[in-house]
This record gives sequence, C-alpha cells and structure tokens, in this order.
Amino acid sequence: MLWRFSANNTHLYPGAHLRCLDAVGEDRLSAGDELMVEFSDGVLVIGQLLNVEAAAAILQMPRYETQRGTEVAARTWRLAPDGAPGRARIKKLLYR
Repeated sequence: MLWRFSANNTHLYPGAHLRCLDAVGEDRLSAGDELMVEFSDGVLVIGQLLNVEAAAAILQMPRYETQRGTEVAARTWRLAPDGAPGRARIKKLLYR
C-alpha cells in the first residue's frame, strides 16, 4: 500500500515530524508498505517500511536531492507514533 506523508523539513533527522496526508481510518501501516514523503521544499521521495510494530516502524529512504540540489544519502530510520493519529516522529538513524 502507498501512504502519503509530509515532512516538516527538507530532510529527515532525529526529532523530525511526519504527518499522514491520507484519511486516518482502520488501515494500518504494514511492513512492505511504501511511504511517499513530501518534504517542505516540495520534493517527493518514496521510501519503504521494512518493519512495523505497535510502538515503532523502520523506514528505508533512498538517496535524493533537495530542491536546492543538496544530496541526501540513503538512510534507514526508526519512527514512532507522535501522540496524535496520523503523526509520527523520527527517533533514530539506524543505517547510512
């Protein structure tokens, strides 16, 4: 399944916020789902969930360039719920 999220910056980092742009319903994130992340500069990048548990998920993001041309390396992140339905926060960088 493809989920649409927005990020509060041009890149991800520990503490960054993600907000689901799809209607929050009964569907839940699952391993193998894709996340299309729209960064604050309008760049769209599709990552993949490698693992999903009740309190955390693992998101693998490919290499991409910001609108200004800054290269962001491929990275794998640990996500956690951020208190409200449809919101998540980047907790930790796992792999570069």
